[in-house]
Amino acid sequence: MGRLNQRVSSKRNFVRVSRGMGLIETVIGVAIMLAVFLSLFAGFRLAIELVYNTKAKTGAVALITEQMESVRGRTYDAVGTVGGIPAGDIPQIQQKTLNNIAYTIRTLIQYVDAPEDGLGAADTNAVTADHKSIKVEVTWAVHGKSRSTFAVTRVSPHGVESLLNGGTLRVNTFNALATPVPGATVRIQNQASTPTVDVSAATDSTGAVIFPGTPVAPGYHITVTKSGYSSSTTYAPTVANPNPNPGDVAVADKQTTTVSFGIDLLGSLRVLTFEPLGPGAFDDTFVDESYLSATSSVVISNDALELLSDGSTFASEGFARSVPISPPYLVSWGELTLDTATPQDTSIVVRVYYLDGSAYVLVPDDALAGNSAGFSGGIIDVSTLPTATYTSLKIEATLSTTDPAVTARLSEWALSYSAGPTPLPNVAFDIHGAKTIGTSGSGVPIAKYSGTYSTSLDGEKVLSSLEWDTYTLSVPSSYGISERCPFGISIAPGEQKMVSLTLDDPTTNSLLMYVASGGSPVPTATVSVSGPLPVQSQKTTSACGQVYFDSLSAGTYTITVSAPSYAPYSEDVSVAGAAEFTANLTPQ
Repeated sequence: MGRLNQRVSSKRNFVRVSRGMGLIETVIGVAIMLAVFLSLFAGFRLAIELVYNTKAKTGAVALITEQMESVRGRTYDAVGTVGGIPAGDIPQIQQKTLNNIAYTIRTLIQYVDAPEDGLGAADTNAVTADHKSIKVEVTWAVHGKSRSTFAVTRVSPHGVESLLNGGTLRVNTFNALATPVPGATVRIQNQASTPTVDVSAATDSTGAVIFPGTPVAPGYHITVTKSGYSSSTTYAPTVANPNPNPGDVAVADKQTTTVSFGIDLLGSLRVLTFEPLGPGAFDDTFVDESYLSATSSVVISNDALELLSDGSTFASEGFARSVPISPPYLVSWGELTLDTATPQDTSIVVRVYYLDGSAYVLVPDDALAGNSAGFSGGIIDVSTLPTATYTSLKIEATLSTTDPAVTARLSEWALSYSAGPTPLPNVAFDIHGAKTIGTSGSGVPIAKYSGTYSTSLDGEKVLSSLEWDTYTLSVPSSYGISERCPFGISIAPGEQKMVSLTLDDPTTNSLLMYVASGGSPVPTATVSVSGPLPVQSQKTTSACGQVYFDSLSAGTYTITVSAPSYAPYSEDVSVAGAAEFTANLTPQ
């Protein structure tokens, strides 16, 4: 019987093990099958996409072949595009659908100057239109992604090439370093020519595109663009710009007209506006408890803080602590002023706390002498507290009395500081570049780039898509610029630049002075001004190498600059309105 029970027990154990192994095997099997099916599905999807792509490209090749055969079926003189150079009846852009796939067909036909008989002015027969180049490109989309293919061929005239009428238009493109820019799109337009012209072509490796056979006519409008680059164009005379430069160009018969354009990578400018460095203060006159973060056994009564009373006696001790004093853009702490009244048998002890990580702790005596013992009133100098460590302070007052009939009173506490520059929101400003596109009727230059903008609530505005240039910023007359850092605003190709404007109250006459050497600012230089001015006559340049003198009288001032390692500098400067001046120091 014992052996039977043992066999039954062993059988049951075997069954349990067998069932457990079956579940694991099932899970593994399902996972393997899932992986196989996913792989098969991915392969099936890839195969479908490959078939679709092959089908789409086959259709594109068929359309290219069809277009090429259509071109070859024409006489040489008839090979041209609508609005193109040479002109003809072939559309530059066509839309076709084949096998439920939408295609765009672009045909570009150009005259080509072959090197066999010389190029350009060296052409032996003076005809630069030796043959015609035909490029047919077909584009389509697959899952939102553009695909394309193209073919290029040429057709030559029967016999010796000739060009009875027309000239050659050559467009050169270069960047800020005078290096050729290949792959730029050059668009030529002229609605007044016969036939009309509207054709685009890409510059070659030399940054040029040539249009032999351009119809003789004035008023060719040329635009040069490239993705991520600035653009350049010619201009027709208008009332606003009667003297454009560069103006639209004319093409003369059997002459080459060459026009050059500069384009380069676009940059950006981040404009920040600030209020200047100035005084600030935390001041509590105890009208209510809105400036207190914690209290115990004290009350505000008759615009003062005093010990809590039940009507006949005062609490023996109580305290109050201010809210955190955390000035943004803090530069330095100033003074703690206490207005206290301590009758006989009463006292007030005031201490200063600072934020040490997550908690406010007592400022140590080595940073603020006497703080652990506390202050009873008067003016306490806290300017020695370094702002890097003491960014946020709290003031705490402990009131006590040994006579229950009287209480000490704290009528006011104030903590002064200096802060700034502070962001100044919603400042309108004008900006214009140094590059011009012509002059007005009175000869005033017209800037290629100009605009009016406004900073945000954070005192910031980002201007994107700016081309390389030197820019000038101006603000409304309700402000005076006390610092512009950097002093000059030049944006290099592709550069992302930032300029900060510190704005002060306006004055009739002022002088913003920049002290530099070799194009770099000279900080901590001493600038002295002598002349008809009733203001401070000596200041030290900022980190941006600038000083600002306001409330001046109009007149001539003698500027003297001294700085270690630089030769002394002196010059007379005329001040009328908002004047600016740059002093360039010579290293010793």
